[in-house]
Amino acid sequence: MHRLSRLMLLILLLAIGAITLAQEETSLASETELPLIRRLEGLQMIHQDTNRCSAAALTMQLTYFSEFTESYQAIIQRLNPYGGDVSVRIEEMADAAREYGLGAVVRRGGTLDLLKKLVAAGFPVLIENVYYDGAGGWDDWMSHNRVLVGYDDLQEILYFFDPLLGNGPDGAGRPMSYSEVDQRWRPFNRDYLVIYKMEDEPLLQSVMGEQWDPQFNAIWTLTVAEGELESPTADSFALFNRGWAYLQLEEYEQAAASFDEALTLGLPWRMLWYEFGPFEAYLAMERYDDVINLVYQTLQTTDGVEEMYYYIARAYAGKGDIDRAIANLEAALYRNRYYTEASDLMAELVAVRNGGSSSS
Repeated sequence: MHRLSRLMLLILLLAIGAITLAQEETSLASETELPLIRRLEGLQMIHQDTNRCSAAALTMQLTYFSEFTESYQAIIQRLNPYGGDVSVRIEEMADAAREYGLGAVVRRGGTLDLLKKLVAAGFPVLIENVYYDGAGGWDDWMSHNRVLVGYDDLQEILYFFDPLLGNGPDGAGRPMSYSEVDQRWRPFNRDYLVIYKMEDEPLLQSVMGEQWDPQFNAIWTLTVAEGELESPTADSFALFNRGWAYLQLEEYEQAAASFDEALTLGLPWRMLWYEFGPFEAYLAMERYDDVINLVYQTLQTTDGVEEMYYYIARAYAGKGDIDRAIANLEAALYRNRYYTEASDLMAELVAVRNGGSSSS
């Protein structure tokens, strides 16, 4: 009965979300009259090193704030202490920003209208999107981070500081069309990171509205994904995004099923360098062997994703192989000593191995 009630509640919330989706798309532009053109000033352009777009993008975003006085190299050491690291979660970037006394919020299911509202209110926004070059897009397909600094509604253009491609001919932002931005943003569930001074939190909450609430944001994102799956644009990215939303709503069976469909339909070969929803869903369903197999498949392409060692450690712990789990956590922490989830699990498993009791 409890399970049925949860599902009925989710269906109700999804229906409400579908109504709100249409309403908010209209109200985002109408509630506050936005200027037709807006560009932020005060960000420093940082050109990335190889596989360091996350550190470069975060550094650029942080230079907007007087609280930040560190260098790009210091951010690299915080986010990429292992030379072979090829991936940084957007949540890791948020954690790093908080260490400077700033606030940071990460959400999915972003819209172009919300991006414009944020910039108009004085908040540069970091988004994760796809970079590829040439006809063989899926061969080159990889994550890339850009910082939004402006928009032009007359030309339907967003302006970015791009760690790889620069900040445009006038130094005030590299232009990208609305359609291209959304096309490249959607595979990463339209995620975004907003950094802010703590005294500006009420303003940011006002701008974000209901998206400030993580539960509402998950329902919103589920609604967007479901809508895409009912349209001609249905694809593995929409399935993957739906899986993420179900995961946040703790509907693990549905999340795992969505991720199964996405993986079966096919995803770019680097996708699991950056997105870890399937591992979380399969662990919740105690599908430990599936986690192990998926980790091994990913490790065949790179050893520079510390999350792989963390997830396989959780799978081995679930199977009762504590020693093997600890060994993999050591590999994760060797690659990133700031990996809090791995260090917390390590302490818990060492206590279990030494005859203590788990805290969970």
